Amino acid sequence: MPTVVPDHPRMQRVLTVLVADPARRHHGAELVAEINLSFGTVYALLARLEAVRWVDSGWESPTSTEQGWPRRRYYRLTPDGLTLARGALASRTTVPAGGYRLRPAGGVT
Repeated sequence: MPTVVPDHPRMQRVLTVLVADPARRHHGAELVAEINLSFGTVYALLARLEAVRWVDSGWESPTSTEQGWPRRRYYRLTPDGLTLARGALASRTTVPAGGYRLRPAGGVT
């Protein structure tokens, strides 16, 4: 079974968007546009989240194909996934505005 690495920056970006509006159904193209990652990366992360039941998914209704695009697959955090995602995001290490600064080897700051 795949594992979720919630402290990975790409996973954090996906989780941040999903947690920001947990009741909304998100489709992959929206997530790609919003977090500026490739389709392959986003769908791999969503598949990993779905495999561990943080996210569930479903297809758009068949009548939507009359609108001129293929059916979309929508993703939403499960109730447990929402709790776990919020906890993972709350415990992540934040990067200072100026980024990390390296110190000389053996140096103490």
